[in-house]
Amino acid sequence: MILSIRPINPDGHSEMLLWAAVLRRAAYDIALYKNDRRLKFRRWGDEAYRWMFADDTENLNSFLNLCYFLNQNPTQFRQNTLKLKKTDVHKYDMVDPYG
Repeated sequence: MILSIRPINPDGHSEMLLWAAVLRRAAYDIALYKNDRRLKFRRWGDEAYRWMFADDTENLNSFLNLCYFLNQNPTQFRQNTLKLKKTDVHKYDMVDPYG
């Protein structure tokens, strides 16, 4: 699977699972909507792309800070996101957080 996020110790750490879902959703929004013809959906893809590819470390909920929190390599996550296709998203939309 391209986007497998495994929190270090998910037992009792529901916030880690929540933030992992946020990262996954942003990746899915980029794959699904970045070039959508419908303005509303294209905006979702564009906003997710700007958030994920910003070099922001000042905001607590920035992509880079969440990657750090979840022990993810941001460069690798970004590269994997750009490889996602719509069919991948539909296939893995209900991903088991434990891989």
